[in-house]
Amino acid sequence: LAIGIYIGILRMRHLTISMLIGIPEISKEGRPGKLLTEGIYSYVRNPRYIEIGFGLAGIALLVNYLAVYLVFILYIPVIYLIVILEEHELRKRFGAEYERYCREVPRFFPRLRGHSKA
Repeated sequence: LAIGIYIGILRMRHLTISMLIGIPEISKEGRPGKLLTEGIYSYVRNPRYIEIGFGLAGIALLVNYLAVYLVFILYIPVIYLIVILEEHELRKRFGAEYERYCREVPRFFPRLRGHSKA
């Protein structure tokens, strides 16, 4: 649970609430938003989902109730599907910049070394 909270703190430094709910996309300027590649986003592309996963795992271990374990187990394939759909959207929105980012930064499991900023 503590790992999930820590990841959440790191994530909130870059993914603000307004970005999270899509304010840049619905603004009058119709800005496509900014591709986040700094901070924790330079190690993994989906820290928000990792944060939630650790939180669910921590809660499951704390309460030790079968239903919470099942929610955690179901969370994994559902989030994987959501990530695949989001990646499709991000490829359309950011093109080559996102493709480069995908090659350099893993989806869920950080590498022991950081990615090179080319």
